[in-house]
This record gives sequence, structure tokens and C-alpha cells, in this order.
Amino acid sequence: MAEWQNPETIIRWIIFSIVFFLVLFSFIVLLIRVYYKKVISSKLEESRIKLEHQKNLLEVSINTQEKERKRIAADLHDDVIGKLTAIKMMEELRPEKSEETIELLSESIQTARRISHDLSPPLLSFSALSTLIENAITPLQNQLKIVPIFDVRTVDTFDEEFKVQFIRILQEIITNIVKYADASEVEIHFRQSNLFTCLKVIDNGKGFDINKNKTGLGLKNIETRVSYLNGFYRLTSEINKGTKSIFVFKTNE
Repeated sequence: MAEWQNPETIIRWIIFSIVFFLVLFSFIVLLIRVYYKKVISSKLEESRIKLEHQKNLLEVSINTQEKERKRIAADLHDDVIGKLTAIKMMEELRPEKSEETIELLSESIQTARRISHDLSPPLLSFSALSTLIENAITPLQNQLKIVPIFDVRTVDTFDEEFKVQFIRILQEIITNIVKYADASEVEIHFRQSNLFTCLKVIDNGKGFDINKNKTGLGLKNIETRVSYLNGFYRLTSEINKGTKSIFVFKTNE
């Protein structure tokens, strides 16, 4: 009997073949795993780069807006308000002064000063966030009944950038309410703890269909600023039942 016909030889060849195919299969599986790992890693890196790019664009856009707001606020304060004040003083010194003109100039100066402060809130670094909220809503008290509720449980440690963006979000919400909600009352709940800072704004307006209006410019501006601050934002609204906006940020962000 030939050696290759020996049962032991056949068994050895069978075992060798099985081992060979197992090793080959394991090698192929390993290659596939390495390949997919590289693909996944590449996709993750690509996504990270895209997110980083979007974040940079977002930061540039917001910083550009704030610089333009500060420029306009400075022009209002240094130029327009100054000239209006000079005209008012000249009118007051005239023998035949007009009280009506003086009153209109005073109102114009106050309006310009309010707009300037809205564009660039003064003393940001030295003002608590709750104080800035009060300053932002006070001029609107003659248009809406605003009910502020403050629950401050920790010392304010926010930087100027956070305060600016937070106030911008509140201003955008209030502006939307004044323009579109037809509301008579707004509740503003502000809570600040060691872990989270929360803002809830509730109006009794006519509400709207979120699915039809979620791409509006105002909502996009809010979402952009919330994303910039790494916060959480939820909006709920029902027709004829008002609108509720909730914002949550990590206090130590």
C-alpha cells in the first residue's frame, strides 16, 4: 500500500488542511477587522474634522455679530446720543424753547440708550446674570406683564462671553413673543445651582405649529447660540395654549 494511502497519513493531511483553513480564515477575518477599523476610524476623524469646522464657523459667526453689535452700540452712545443731548441742551437754552421738542428729544435719548444697552450690555464682567436678566426685561414691562422668578443658589462665576450669549437668547425669545405670540403675560424662571443653570420662558400667547415654524430665523439664532454654549434647548407650543422654552447649561462650562 502506498504511503499516501496510509490512514495515519490521510488523517495528518486532513488535520493539516483543517488547521491551514482555520489559520487562513482567522487571517482573513483579522484583515477584515483591521480594514473596517481603519474605515471607521477614518469616518470618525472625518466627522470630528467636520464638527470642528462647523464649531469654528459658528464661533466666527457669533463673534462677528457681537463685534458689529458693539460697534453700533458705541456709535449710538458716542455719536447719536451725544448729538441728541447737545440739541436738547440748545433747545433748553433758547428763549422760546419748545417743551414738546425737549420731551421728544428726551424720549429719543432714552430710546437710543436702551437700544445701545441691548446691543452691548454695560458692566458685563461685574454684573450677575440675574441682574442682567432684570435689566433686559425691565424696558419691556410696558408691553407685557412679565413675571420673573429667580432661584439663585450659587455665586455667579460665568465669564463675559457666556453672559452675552445667554442674554442674547433671552432677548430673542422675548422679541419673538412680542412680534408673534400676541401674549399678555410672560413668566421667566431662572435657576442657578452648582451644577446647572436653567431658564424657562412661558407665554400665554396663541402658540404655533413647531413643525411648520422650526426653521424660522429667530429659532435658528437661538439654536446657534445654545449650541455655541454647549447647552440643551427644548421648545413646546400648542395652538391657543402658548409656548414654553427651556434652556439648560452646565454651570461650570
